Order: sequence, then structure tokens, then C-alpha cells
Amino acid sequence: MAGPTPGLAVPSLLRDLPGWLCWRYERIEGSGKAIKVPYYANGGRRYGRQGDARDRASLVPLERALERAKARGMDGVGLAMLADWGVTALDFDACVDAHGHLPAELEALVCDTYAEYSPSGKGVRAFVKGALGDRKSRAIADRYGVETFTASGFVTVTGNPLYTVDLFDTGDVVAPVSPKLRAFCDARFGPQSSSPSDPDDFMAGHEPTLGLSEDEIKALLADLDPSMGRDDWIRVGMALHHETEGDGFDLWDEWSSDGEQYPGSDQLQAQWDSFTRRQATGRQVTMASVIKMAREAREAQNPSERLEKLAEKVQVAEPSASYATPPGYPGRFPFVAASDYMMREPPEWIIKGVLPRADLGVLYGASGSGKSFAVLDMALAVARGADWRERPVKQGAVLYVAAEGGGGVASRVRAYAIDKGLSLDGVPLGIMNAVPNFLIEEDITAVVEAMAAAGPTDLVVVDTFAQVTPGANENSGEDMGLALRHARAIRDATGAMVLLVHHSGKDAARGARGWSGIRAAADVEFEVMRPDEGQVRVLRVSKQKDGRDDLSWGFTLEPVVVGLDRDGEEMSSLVVRDATVPVAQKPTAKRRLGAWEQVVMDAIGLLEPSVTSMSLDKLLDYVVGTVPAPEEGARDIRRQSVMRAVRSLQKGEDAPLMLEHGVVQFCA
Repeated sequence: MAGPTPGLAVPSLLRDLPGWLCWRYERIEGSGKAIKVPYYANGGRRYGRQGDARDRASLVPLERALERAKARGMDGVGLAMLADWGVTALDFDACVDAHGHLPAELEALVCDTYAEYSPSGKGVRAFVKGALGDRKSRAIADRYGVETFTASGFVTVTGNPLYTVDLFDTGDVVAPVSPKLRAFCDARFGPQSSSPSDPDDFMAGHEPTLGLSEDEIKALLADLDPSMGRDDWIRVGMALHHETEGDGFDLWDEWSSDGEQYPGSDQLQAQWDSFTRRQATGRQVTMASVIKMAREAREAQNPSERLEKLAEKVQVAEPSASYATPPGYPGRFPFVAASDYMMREPPEWIIKGVLPRADLGVLYGASGSGKSFAVLDMALAVARGADWRERPVKQGAVLYVAAEGGGGVASRVRAYAIDKGLSLDGVPLGIMNAVPNFLIEEDITAVVEAMAAAGPTDLVVVDTFAQVTPGANENSGEDMGLALRHARAIRDATGAMVLLVHHSGKDAARGARGWSGIRAAADVEFEVMRPDEGQVRVLRVSKQKDGRDDLSWGFTLEPVVVGLDRDGEEMSSLVVRDATVPVAQKPTAKRRLGAWEQVVMDAIGLLEPSVTSMSLDKLLDYVVGTVPAPEEGARDIRRQSVMRAVRSLQKGEDAPLMLEHGVVQFCA
């Protein structure tokens, strides 16, 4: 398979499921066998438990999966199979003959529902409504293999329909499990005992209700935070559904509406309705679980007995001459006396006076400020051990996590090497093009494992922080705090300083975007800015725990030819050139944009941050596509208007666009 099919025509029932991911072939070491390995759309490999809160948060709609699969060069997309979907995928292996046809028996089983060829073209995938379980029967002799997926694993989806789809017009049909299909599965696997014959049938659970009144239920809910994790929130809903026999939706809706994750009544109702099936096909969740959760929540709000006992111990403790924990103190937070502390070694520097050998740093700037170029210039100086701005550099290995535009980073590194007239062979700079999720512990563990395999690391640059925290609320201390803890975990495990590249907020004067705790957590913070939108940009130290925070350096970005494209035309990237910090001047008026110029810039703003250039023809087509077509009979002047706007946006020192050899470049 050459890659995912753009658009991927599959039934709307499947297309609308928020459970899609990417996959690619990977070979098993020592055997040469290729297997299909699932990856989340954010680039991280799929780990952990099927369908837990972390897993669900990383799954995406189909179009997003297709987009990321194409961008990352994956082999295809797939659907994670969760019980919530109420769908079973059937995988028939080695069943297609040389003419692309199936055995008559198999054709009769799938003719009434959507079915497609597998990536190899030798198998068939079909989808039906209903629970057939997760079972497998391998191919034996002349008998094809069969596997069913209802609540485990993932299935590849090709969008290459079986001939029966056109023949019986089932392109948008996911049919219920038919009696003949169920009989076939029972014959192949044995009778199914773990699932009901129809997932839409309600089967009363064996667990009895507790007979709680509405007031008693409300009192229990009052002790619980509706912004709790998704798994617990679902458990509360299922317990309410069980206790009220499906009539307590208003209780769940009213309580949930105060939570950060509240999706609205309509979506909540759909989730509520799904509990009928989930309670029928799995272990009952009762109000006993909610009672336990409420009790634990109340206990967490009161001082523990241990804390009370420690308070008594503090009151009778003997004073010490030197206020410090004694030698060998086993606790997690020992401390030393000031007289000893002041004799500690001074802080070490990676770049003297600029980049400390600390835990965490942040470098931020507005889009187009040149922050990615500035941080890469700094990282390459560290990897080479070359002075940076006439300041000594301690050479060290650098890992650059290219989470935002790996292809662009390749051109930038090549431009740097060409500009400096050097080879980077033996220079310890590693590029990680896969995108780890800093909200997921498994991804952080995998990053550390990769670092351990490569050798000691001194600096980790993450470009950008937003790309490694997909779906996170940037203003949430919970989400951002988790990501920062994981960044520090990399430091704790490897000793490498972590430098996060971040975006400015809407008000640049207020610093980096999102939660204020990011700045508080940083040992050093840099800002990259472009005063008055001029050619000279500025990198300044905006925070330094153990050094000066009034340092600044000017730089410009100059084009360097890095090679030829397939058409023989020159390709270029940008490199950092030292410049004098511009003298502060009175603010000048921001470039005023005409109506069509604003349309062009708004359209560019919707692109992925990794897109730094586009051919002129492609840009014109893209921008025109964002503007509604004129009314019938009216002249369509969209393309001419966009072309004039693009030409205008190339003029002046503050021009946001640059056209070279038919390619329009935007600064990263």
C-alpha cells in the first residue's frame, strides 16, 4: 500500500467515530517479517490499555488521521475497536483469488454490508452492527482465516471497496449481524457466551439497585468534582443509569454541567443511551462505586491522622543549633543549613552566562519571529562546541525534537552546514521527527529509552511545546503541570536540560502563551521578537535564575540555497546572521492590510505551523478555496484579487511574504 487514500470513502457510521489512528509497516528484527504498527495522529506509538482515558484522548476523527498519515509518510489509517461503537470488524485472511473474487460462501456473508480489500489485496475486511466478540481462527489448509474485532486492537481501513459494494449498493451500509453470519461465527469459533445476540437489546443486570432516593443521590454527587478524569466520570454516569434504571439522565446532566469536560446535553444524552449496551455486555457499575468515591473525596479534604501526629511531634521537638535535617535523613525533602548551602559549587553553564545546565528552559516568540531558527543556531553551537556570540560553549550532545515541521528542520540544518562551510559528520546533534506526547508517560519512557540507546545527552530542544501537548488546555495547570513534570522526568532520567520552544500569547507583553506556571517552572526564559516588524530580530533573556536577565542579541535571517528540487529549481532556507540590537524607537503603526490582503494572511494563519512555504499556484488555489463563490451569474474575480494581494504583501521592509522561483515563503 503506497499510503492512505485521500478522502477514504467509508460508511458515514464509521467515518463519524472519533477513534481513528495511523499505522505503518515495521519489520521484526531477526525475522524480516513486516507487521502493522499503530501510531496516534500526534506521531507517538500507541501504547497502554485499549480504550482508557489516555488512549481515547489520542484518537482522532478520520480526516485528521488521513491528514497526519499523509504528512508523516504512514502506510495507512485504522479504526480502534471499542465496545462503545457497537460495531464488529471481520477480517477474512487469504480468501481472495487471482481474479479478486471470494468463495461463494464468504460472498454471501458480506454482500449486504460494507466490505473492502485489505492492504495486501489478499484479504477482506467487513463491518457489521453488533457484538461478535474478539476471536480468531487461523487459516488451515484450504480454509481461509477469520478474526473478529469488537473491543480490542485496531483494524486497517483502505477505502478500497469489494466488488459486492457496487453490485449491492452498500457503500454507506453497516448492516446488523445477520443470523447466517452469527451461525458462521459460532461454527468457526464455538457459541458466543460473553455478548448478547444484539447490542441494542437491553439485558437487565444481576446487580440489584441500592434503592437510593433522589436526594440521597444528589448528596453523594455534591461530594464529587464533575471535572474528575473521564473514566471516573463515566463510572458515575453508569452507576446513575443502573440505580435509576435509565431514568436519571437529568441528575447526571445537572451534575456534569459544572465540569470542565461538559459536552452539552445532546452529546451527554448519546453517552447516556450507550450505557444500556455497556451495562448489558459488561460488569455492572452500581452506586456502591459512587459511595466509595464520595467517601474518598471527603477524606481527602480533611487532615490525615498521620499529619496530626506529626504536628504533635513538631511541637515537642528539641531546637537544633544548625537548622537542617540530620545526616542520613530518609525523607524525600531533606534540607541543609545556610552555612553549608552557600559553599555549593556555582552553577554550570552550557553557554556561559546564557544557557545554564539546569532542569528546564523556555524560548518563546510570536509566529514569524524566527524563534525556531534562533534555537537551532544555539543548539548547533552546543553540538559543535563552538563559541556562541563570543561566549564559551561546553560541547554536548543535543536531541532536537522536531515536532513542528521535520522537513523544514532538515533544510535549516543543511543551510547551516553550507553557510558555515562544514560537515556535520560526527557532530552530536540528533533529530527526532516522531512526535511524542508529553501528556503520556509511555511516550516519555520511550523518549528516554531512545536517548539511553544513543548515549549521554546534554540538551533536549522541544520545538514546539504545543505540538507535544495535543488536545491539552494550555491555560490549565493540570494539563500543563503534567507536561512539565514529564519534561523534568526526562531531565531526572538523563541529566539533559530540556528547552521548550513555545508561542507568545495574544498580548506579547504578557509573555509565553497559556498557564503562568510555565514561566515559574523555568530556570531560564528567552524571548524572540521582531521589533516594528523590521528585518532585525532580537533574542533576549527574560528570566535567569542564576545570572543576568538583561542580555539581548540582534540577528537577521538570510536565505541560503540548499539544493535543487525535482524540476531543477533552486531550494533555499534561512540562516541566522549576527546583527546589532536595534535602538528602541517609538512604536510605528502596524502594517495595515487591505481586505484581500487580510483574506490571504488569515488563510495562511490556518495552515499547520510546519508549513513555511507553498508554490504560488497552490497558494492561490488554497486561498480562493477559503472565500465563498460569488452568486450565480456574477463574475468570479477571486483569483485575480488574491494574486494582487499576494503581490502587495511582498512589498516593503515589513513584507510578510517573499516570492522566489514560483515559491511563496513564510518565515517560521
